[in-house]
Amino acid sequence: MEWIFTQMDVPTTLMGQPWHIVFERPAQTWLWLVGAIVLVSTAIFSYINIRGSRGARIFLFSLRVITLSIISILAMEPIIEWPREKTEQDFVQVLVDRSSSLQVRDMLDGQNKIISRVEFQNEILQHGVWDRLAQDHKLEWVSVTGNATLVSNKQALPEARGNRTLLASALRETLQRNLGRPLSAVVIISDGRSQDAINATTLRQMQALGVPVFTIPLGDPNGVNDQAILSVEAPQSGFLQDQIPVQATLNSRNPNKKIRVVLKDKESQRKIDEQEVVSGPDGKASVTLVGQGFKSGETVWEVAIVGEPDADQSNDSQRVDIKFVDRPIHVLYLDGWPRWEFRYIKNILLREKGIESSIMLLSADRDFAQEGTTPLTRLPRTENEFSVYDVIILGDVPAGFLNRAQQKNIQDLVAKRGTGLLWIAGDRSTPSSWRGSPLEELLPFRGSLDLPRVDRPVYMEPTEAAARIGLLRLGNTQDNEQSWPVELSASGESWARLEWAQRIDVRDLKPTTEILANAVAQTESAEKSNEPNKGTPLVLTMRYGAGQTTYVATDETWRWRFGRGEKLPERFWIQLIRHLARAGLRNKTGISLQVDPPQATANQPIRIVVDLDEAPVNGVVVVEAFRPTSGGSVDIALQSEGNNRFSSVWIAPNESDGIWRFRIRLPQILETPEATLTVIQEDTERLDATPDHEALQKLSAATKGQMVATTNIQSLETLIPRRSFTTRQPIQMPLWNKWIVYVVLITTLTTEWLGRRIMKLM
Repeated sequence: MEWIFTQMDVPTTLMGQPWHIVFERPAQTWLWLVGAIVLVSTAIFSYINIRGSRGARIFLFSLRVITLSIISILAMEPIIEWPREKTEQDFVQVLVDRSSSLQVRDMLDGQNKIISRVEFQNEILQHGVWDRLAQDHKLEWVSVTGNATLVSNKQALPEARGNRTLLASALRETLQRNLGRPLSAVVIISDGRSQDAINATTLRQMQALGVPVFTIPLGDPNGVNDQAILSVEAPQSGFLQDQIPVQATLNSRNPNKKIRVVLKDKESQRKIDEQEVVSGPDGKASVTLVGQGFKSGETVWEVAIVGEPDADQSNDSQRVDIKFVDRPIHVLYLDGWPRWEFRYIKNILLREKGIESSIMLLSADRDFAQEGTTPLTRLPRTENEFSVYDVIILGDVPAGFLNRAQQKNIQDLVAKRGTGLLWIAGDRSTPSSWRGSPLEELLPFRGSLDLPRVDRPVYMEPTEAAARIGLLRLGNTQDNEQSWPVELSASGESWARLEWAQRIDVRDLKPTTEILANAVAQTESAEKSNEPNKGTPLVLTMRYGAGQTTYVATDETWRWRFGRGEKLPERFWIQLIRHLARAGLRNKTGISLQVDPPQATANQPIRIVVDLDEAPVNGVVVVEAFRPTSGGSVDIALQSEGNNRFSSVWIAPNESDGIWRFRIRLPQILETPEATLTVIQEDTERLDATPDHEALQKLSAATKGQMVATTNIQSLETLIPRRSFTTRQPIQMPLWNKWIVYVVLITTLTTEWLGRRIMKLM
C-alpha cells in the first residue's frame, strides 16, 4: 500500500495513518443497491450467450463488473481522506487597570501593612490561579488606561501612571477584538474609577454573546483620605528681596478639613513659608504662600502638603520655577508739593537698600527739588530716558507738569515694557487734572475724575484679591501675627484712621480692575459690634498691556507711624512698588515674550505673544520651544497682529509634562528674553480616587458574572465557563485525477478485450 501511496504522491507524514474513502458526490444507499444490480445484470447479459468455457466467461464477467464499478465510482469523484480534528481553545480577556489612581495607599497586605492599590494588584497577579486558568483557557492580558493595550503577558504590563481610565471603551475594544472567537469571560481588576459610562448598547452586546464579566475590586470602598495640590501659580521672575506670592489651589476629599501647606526650597529643603487653610464645602481651598529669594538665577521652590499622611502622596507637591534678578529697582517719584505722605515715602525710598530712586518735587514757583539715591538734573524727556525706571510714582502732580509726549512715553512703557505706574491721590490735582490726557487710560476707573472726599475717617481693609497676590501683608510673621494687623482694622486703634480719602464709585471701575483694599468707616453701631460697613475702593490695581497700574485713593498712611513707627507704611509702599516692578523684568530693548498661562495642563492651548517694539523683522517670527532637561525643541511660527506684535496658539505635545522654555529666534536680536511654561498632566484619576465598587457590581450582575472578593480569587477556576470546541479539518486527496487509477481501468478493459478476442478465435 505504501508503494501505491508513493505513486499517488501522498506525503510521507500520512503513511501508516488511518484513512478512508469518501465521495465528492455520494449516492444514497438505495442507489448503490440499484447500481449494483444493474452492473451485475449488465455483466451477465454481456456473457450469457458467448461461447466458451465457464471459467473463462466467469473471468471476463468479473472484469466487466470491475470495469463498470470503477467507472461508476469515478463518476462520484472518490477522495482518500485522513481524519484530522482541531480543538479551538477559548479565550479569557483579563483587563488590568493601570491608571494613577492605583497609586493610592488604602489597602492592607497580609501583615496588615498599608500598601497601594497597585501593590495589592501585583500580589493578585502573582496568584497561582492564573497559571491554572491558562491550562484550560488562553489568557490575554490587556492594560487599561485611556486606551486598551494588549500585552504579551502579565509581566509586560506598564506602570500604573495613566491619567484616566476608560473602562467602557476597553470593553468595546474587547468585543471587537474577539468577534468570531470563543470568548469565555472578561476579568476586570480595577478600582472602578472610569471617565466613561458603560452604556446599554455595550451591555446588550455582551449579553447577546453571553460573555460574563468577573470583577475584582481594588481600594477601600469607604473612600480615601486624600489631599491634593491641584494647581500652583507664581511670577516667573522677581527681584532678590521681593516677597514672591505663590498661589496654590488645594483639594480635600473631606469638607472643612484643615490642610497645612509649606513653601520650601527644593534643593536645600529650607522652609520658606507655611500656612494652614480649611477646605470649603466642596473640598476646595486656596492659599497664598510668600517667599523671598536668597540667590540670583534660576531657583526651584516646592509647594507641599504636610501633616498626617494621606492615601496618595504623589499629588501632595508641585514645583515652582522662578528666576531671581540681583539688581536694584529703579523708581522715579514725582510729586507736586511737600505733603506728609511725600515726606515719608521719600524717606522709605532712601532707606530701602534694594531701590535706587530719583525724586522730583514741583514747588509752587515751579522750582524743582531733586532728591533720591540718583538725583535728576532735569525731568526725563524721551522714552529711552524713562525706560531706565521699573516703577514711576505720580503723586499729587498736575497733568501739565508732563507734556503729552512725556505722558505718551510713559503710557507706551507701561503697555509694552511692563513699567509699573503707581498713582497717589491728592486733593489738588490727582486725578482731577488728568482728564483728557494720555495717562487717563492708565487710571483704573472712568467717569468723573473730580472725586469727592469720604465724609468721615476710614480704615483700610484688604480684600481677598490682595491676599491672593501676596500684597498688604503688614503683620509680623515672626510673631505669628495676622497678615493684616488688628490695630489697622475698623475695630482697631484711633491712630490707624485715615482722615482723608477719595470716594470711588464701584460702578466706574474698568473691567480689568481689582480692588486690593476698601475704605471702611465705622458707624456708631459698628463701633459697638465691631462690624464695619462695606466701604468704598481705596487701593485698586489694573493690568495695562504688559504692565500694571495701581491707584491709592488716600495720602494718609503716614499716620500709621504713630502706632509702630515706620514699619507699617514702609511695608505697605514697598510691597506695592515691588509688585509693580516685577512686570518689567524683561529685555530693556522693549522686546517682550509672554506665555499665557505660565502653567497649563497637557493639551491645553497656550497663547504666545511677542512684542518686538521697533526691532526690524521680515515676515513671520519664530519662537523656539525647548525642554532644558530632556532635550528636543519645536519651532513655532507666530503671525503678525500689526504694530510689530506677533502671536500664536500652541499646544504642547501629549505626554510632554515638565518644563518648557521659549526664546525668540531672530539673528538681528542679540539679547532675547525667555519665558517658561510648566506643563502638567491633568490627572483626572487623582482628582477623585474614591473606588467605585458599585459600578463593578452592576457590570457583573448585568452580564451574569460575579464580583469576586480579593480573598476568593481561586474561585475563578470554577466560575469561568469552558467554551472550547473541536472542528474537523481532514486531509483529502482526490482519486479521479490520479494516473494509477486510470492504469487499473485501462488494464481491466484491455484484459477483457483480449479475453473476448481469444474466446472468439477458439
